[in-house]
Amino acid sequence: MLTVKIDGIEVKVEPGTTILEAAEKAGVYIPIMCHHKNLNPFGACRVCLVEVKGSPKLMTACTTPVTDNMEVITNSEKLKRIRKTLIELLLINHPLDCPVCDKGGECLLQDLTYEFGITKVRFDEKPNNSPVDHTNPFIERDIDRCVLCGKCVRICDEIVNVEAISFINRGVETYIGTAFDQPWNCEYCGQCMSVCPVGSLNNRVYLFKNRPWHLEHTESICGYCSCGCTVIIDHENNEVYRIKEDVYKGVNKGLLCAKGRFGYELINSTQRPVTAKVKDGNEFKDVDFDGALNTIYEKLSAVISKYGNDSVAFVISPRLTNEEAFLAQKFAREVVKTNNIYSLETINALPDGTYNDVESSNALIVFNIDVTESNPVLGYSVRVAGRREESNLYVFYPNYTPLKRVATEFYVYKPSELYNEFELFLKALDGENNKYSEAADNFKNDDKPVFVFNPYNPKDVEIAKKVLDKVSNVKLVPAKAKNNSQGIVDMGCFNGMNPGLVETDKGVELREGIEADKIKALIVLGENLAVRSEYFDILNLLNDLELFVVTDPFFSETAELSNVYIPVATFAEKDGSFTNFEGRVQSLHKAVDKGVKTDKDVIVELAKKFGTTLPYETDKIREMIEVENPLYIGVDWNGGIVSYPYKVKIDGDVKFEIKGSGKYELYPAYLRLHSGSYTRRSYDLSKVYGEPIIEINPEDAKELNVKDNDYLTIKIGNDSYKYRVKVDKKILQGAISLPKDFKETAPLFYEGSYLKVDLIKHI
Repeated sequence: MLTVKIDGIEVKVEPGTTILEAAEKAGVYIPIMCHHKNLNPFGACRVCLVEVKGSPKLMTACTTPVTDNMEVITNSEKLKRIRKTLIELLLINHPLDCPVCDKGGECLLQDLTYEFGITKVRFDEKPNNSPVDHTNPFIERDIDRCVLCGKCVRICDEIVNVEAISFINRGVETYIGTAFDQPWNCEYCGQCMSVCPVGSLNNRVYLFKNRPWHLEHTESICGYCSCGCTVIIDHENNEVYRIKEDVYKGVNKGLLCAKGRFGYELINSTQRPVTAKVKDGNEFKDVDFDGALNTIYEKLSAVISKYGNDSVAFVISPRLTNEEAFLAQKFAREVVKTNNIYSLETINALPDGTYNDVESSNALIVFNIDVTESNPVLGYSVRVAGRREESNLYVFYPNYTPLKRVATEFYVYKPSELYNEFELFLKALDGENNKYSEAADNFKNDDKPVFVFNPYNPKDVEIAKKVLDKVSNVKLVPAKAKNNSQGIVDMGCFNGMNPGLVETDKGVELREGIEADKIKALIVLGENLAVRSEYFDILNLLNDLELFVVTDPFFSETAELSNVYIPVATFAEKDGSFTNFEGRVQSLHKAVDKGVKTDKDVIVELAKKFGTTLPYETDKIREMIEVENPLYIGVDWNGGIVSYPYKVKIDGDVKFEIKGSGKYELYPAYLRLHSGSYTRRSYDLSKVYGEPIIEINPEDAKELNVKDNDYLTIKIGNDSYKYRVKVDKKILQGAISLPKDFKETAPLFYEGSYLKVDLIKHI
């Protein structure tokens, strides 16, 4: 340990610690502008200059490592004068438009100007008056306000690894821009905007809608994918104005994706109903909450009386909290007394690896999933690992993804070839000498190998099992889809599974129950079956149910088929917890109230109608969970990780199937801005991807005589489906990709996830 004195305060620090870090440990404040804890030291702005005894030169605190017995002065008249001059120099070109700048009240330059008492700039002001750039759909770029700290450029390079923006020109002509001043087309994650210390990069979704000092801040957990990112919900008068990160909180370390950062407008959507609806003939009529519950109670009682308890079924969405999911299955099993409880999640793959396992591994395989799109913040961790010089990252996928920049090898094959190639890799793990031998040796000989995969494809789970059989110390990372994909399974919302993955009697299979008319009443909590291709073909049978109840924040395509619809809260409107892909349990907190009930309200109040009292308070429900769910005994609800009984479980060999006989191989795409039912309700996200789009190789596009935004007809058998086209060289010739979670693609992917199809230009 090294001993350092900061303004006379002695601290002991590890070798390699910078003066800035030592000062933080000593509780001494040093002003900064270009420094960020997630980025490499840069030392560009010089605002953090300090004096070091014995040194004739001033040192930048953010880049200078301490030495033993170093004495540092951070606050002197000399330093104040220099820092004041540095700020004045920044203000020469910076427009003084603080009253209208969206960064007002949160601007670091504004704060430093105030701190150093700058009321008049000694130098002539020379604002550039450059036009503001609006080519990015989510970020406004005003280069006149830029102080060239480079944080945006560095985070886009060091963390996101996209390098969409960079320093352009040199000297006084330097500015932050895109190559050749092309439109700003990137991953839209907004990481650059989040670190901008001034108003140069602004959130267009939030722009001019509120002032930061008016906003209340509520810490919670993102409601989209299973990364489990901590978010700060900024709100006023029950309106969400923005969602941002906190670099000091959460597993995401201050990183968010486009969905988490910009997709919040759906919470405020005017399309959200606030009144329950009950179908009368062919028309829906608005009713109050108690009226809807009375209808459900009367019809449900009648169904049970006439057909028995097993004629009732429940489908639980991963949008529900752990507490809601636990109550839902309890109501089903103990009040209705049915075992027909379903979610569309999987128990074949359970959490194993963590963010830390991914980031610290020197040997990773990402198999058949575009994790940068499906779970973007997990994708950042893969990129962090892949960028290390000593690491080996191997990616197997049908097209190139952003991981190509950091992958040691990116193996791209058509779907029909991908699994055969990976079988060769598995043989190389067994010692066979083939083209994957070096990669296999690197993987199996590493101390902490990691395998990231899609847990919803049984063939991929089988592959993960084979990898585990051959490399016993591998950490498996099933990249689960939704915010609480794991939690609802843990809470017993799975056919044949009680809370804690304890096996119990199975109900009838959902499809069989509906097709065979065994299920007469179906209660769907939060799920939108209409966008799930697995059940597309039985949607019309739902009209024949004697009771069909749907809860959802929106009047979804599935809700339109119901007898009773109850609008419910989103993640920003309720308390509870989610369990992420690591098996980490994290609490979310209610930020706003949109005047609708939660799924918990629906379950608890409906139980009362049946004469059963279920707990309502979150703490009481958690006490009950800890008693009845062996996985959650003594769990820390604020970040504890659950220990699971197995990693993967799958019986026998799974055969890869690709249906059809067409010329092109179709596979499901992952779109970073969409993940199913919720994101399609976001006006801002839909500005970029508002509909499902076929991605096609340029050579195939040329042969078919199509260009961007033309339409192609996908033909399989006697069925035809029309979609817009995007030409992209990342796609292999002879293959096409299309997102799966749209109602327009559900009928196509009902045929299978992988298809051989023909393409016809749509005139």
